Amino acid sequence: MTRYLTTTSAILLACLTAMAQAASYPKEIRGYKVERAVVEIKKEQKKAGNTSAQRDEVDPDALIQFGDPQLASVSPSSIGLEIPISVAPVQQKGHVDFLIFEEMVVNGTTVHIDEYRHHFDLPNKNRSTLREPLKFFIYLPSALVAAIDEWNNSKETWQVTGRVYVFGRFKKNVFTFKRCIPVELKFMMRNPLRK
Repeated sequence: MTRYLTTTSAILLACLTAMAQAASYPKEIRGYKVERAVVEIKKEQKKAGNTSAQRDEVDPDALIQFGDPQLASVSPSSIGLEIPISVAPVQQKGHVDFLIFEEMVVNGTTVHIDEYRHHFDLPNKNRSTLREPLKFFIYLPSALVAAIDEWNNSKETWQVTGRVYVFGRFKKNVFTFKRCIPVELKFMMRNPLRK
């Protein structure tokens, strides 16, 4: 009986650990049903003039990718950055209404990224860089500490983690659905404070 309880306890503990590690999402945000969908990324068509060096910088499996951040402002209360964002070509057709970023951490510092309130169509042939960059802020007291740390212990790249919710209308067969698709982010980007 003891062996049975021990085995049952071990299985229960393993299940609870697996459930705790899986990200949990709300059922609905702002009237959009949240759906953890697998987005099928298309292989990009080669453009004339693309060199292999340009293509190596892009992760072909990343739906959303940040470009090189540009320092927009530095003040005693914040560091402001602008970051180009690109979207991979996908199999599904769709129109994105807006993006919301959550639990974003850059180089170990929690940051705020404004909602991306510019709508766009999902690309179907080549990766597309969106017209407007993301606005990205590190506020005090983190800003001053992060800036001083970076100037003293400058790293070439910063690790970025977090989540983006993609709100829009997506086609599946002949039907269009209003959905919010969560995308987990984890990548490296160039340090904008290092020149």
